[in-house]
Amino acid sequence: MALLTLKRRHVLMGLAATGLATGLGLPSGSLAQTAAPKTGGTLRISHSTRIATLNVLNLSGPAEYPVADMLYSGLTRIGIDSKVQPDLAESWEGSPDATEFTFHLRKGVTFHDGTPLTADDVVATYTTILNPDVPAAARSVLSMVKKVEAVDPVTVKFTLSSPFADLPVSAAHANARIVSKAALEAPLSELDTKANGTGPFKLETYDSARMVRLVKNENYYQSGKPYLDAVEMLLFPDLAAETANFLSGTTDVMLTVQQAEYARIAAEAGVEAKRVPSGRFVCVTMRQDTKPWDDVRVRRALAMATDRDLLVEVILEGLGRPAADTLVAPELEFAVARNPVPYDPEGARKLLAEAGYPDGIKTTLVASDRPAIRVQTAIALKQSAAGGGFDLTIETMPHDTYLANVWMKGAFYIGYWGMQPTVDSTYRLLLTSDASYQDTEWKNKDFDALIAEGSSTIEHAQRADIYARAQKLEEEQVPYIVPFFEDVLTANRDTTEQWQVAPISRYFFVEDVWLDKS
Repeated sequence: MALLTLKRRHVLMGLAATGLATGLGLPSGSLAQTAAPKTGGTLRISHSTRIATLNVLNLSGPAEYPVADMLYSGLTRIGIDSKVQPDLAESWEGSPDATEFTFHLRKGVTFHDGTPLTADDVVATYTTILNPDVPAAARSVLSMVKKVEAVDPVTVKFTLSSPFADLPVSAAHANARIVSKAALEAPLSELDTKANGTGPFKLETYDSARMVRLVKNENYYQSGKPYLDAVEMLLFPDLAAETANFLSGTTDVMLTVQQAEYARIAAEAGVEAKRVPSGRFVCVTMRQDTKPWDDVRVRRALAMATDRDLLVEVILEGLGRPAADTLVAPELEFAVARNPVPYDPEGARKLLAEAGYPDGIKTTLVASDRPAIRVQTAIALKQSAAGGGFDLTIETMPHDTYLANVWMKGAFYIGYWGMQPTVDSTYRLLLTSDASYQDTEWKNKDFDALIAEGSSTIEHAQRADIYARAQKLEEEQVPYIVPFFEDVLTANRDTTEQWQVAPISRYFFVEDVWLDKS
């Protein structure tokens, strides 16, 4: 993981010239400090997408993840270095055949209402996640869990239906944070607006149209943390207003910096802009139980009509890299190198003709207006694909309307997803038939079988071969168009210490952040 921190435009230029523009990435808690952390203060974080829910079981919004990370804790957590680390479980061990795992909970941990965390809460959380009648985003990466039982108040045993060495990683899933048994016995709809977790901050105010305010959990299990008294997540639907408020010092952190603004913000005095190469991606969702997307030749034609280098240059301002229609980030273990997909509009027209569309295809591509990169991608794709025989009308809409009427329902729209920690969790997010957010209706049985086999295989070389075959199938069938991987961009005032970014934008470690406004 590489971290780039900029305070002036000339620094970026100088680093690029020396080939050192990626800098150095350090795990949580190891970033150099010039002074001891100061306690107190309110951190103000701006974001552009509404925090529509607090339900940790199924939230998925860019601004919802940091809130969940502050309110709740999981058994494990993915660190800034993208490796699994202890959270509520201070240790764990697995059986030699990876079919049983035992997690040992920290003693003395309490929920925000003062009730103690016990193994019963862990069992209740995982039982709820595994319940097919409950919308739960983590279920697809935990499908091999057959039984969860409390051995004693601080010990939990997982029995699996098949070997799965990555269970501690799956336990770190952002939607597998531990919810109290009492909260799960109440109507689950209450989780949308209430939160009783064990995380470093407690909920004080939830106003999805304006602000979510969290206050310090004085009883957080990490002694002395968090350093802050409070965190305010402030919604700015107007991106220009968000930038202006940040540059004026009204806010301390921009959760996401738009590519077009990055160089300007990085050049401002008193600002630290951060950039991390990531597997975050925009995708073109093509619902394959509808025409014309049920024909792989049409999907391949659109892939050939997508000018990836142009999109990286125009949309990402060079702050990313082309992708070859895979969901799998190159940094992940078992990722297979893909040949670039060349821009070939003439070849795309030929494929469309073979598929029965000699005059091309005219259709509507839908894009939410948040984050802005969705609309930008749609407009650029319209121009790129025109030469390949695709006449695209772009329909934009407010994000809430998109979520209600288009997402996981529409035939042709722009999706946007963060990086996952493993190949298995990446595919179980979107592509397997039982994926958390399966929205293409691709539902390939051979692919499903490969992912199931890969997750239950322990021997490394065999597992690598299985996942390579799955990626080959994805390459041949083109279930999504994935034109690029986007760098994670964020910024903070230089009075904000220890604000960290990670390739996997689910874990933020705000308990480490402190303010130095002296």
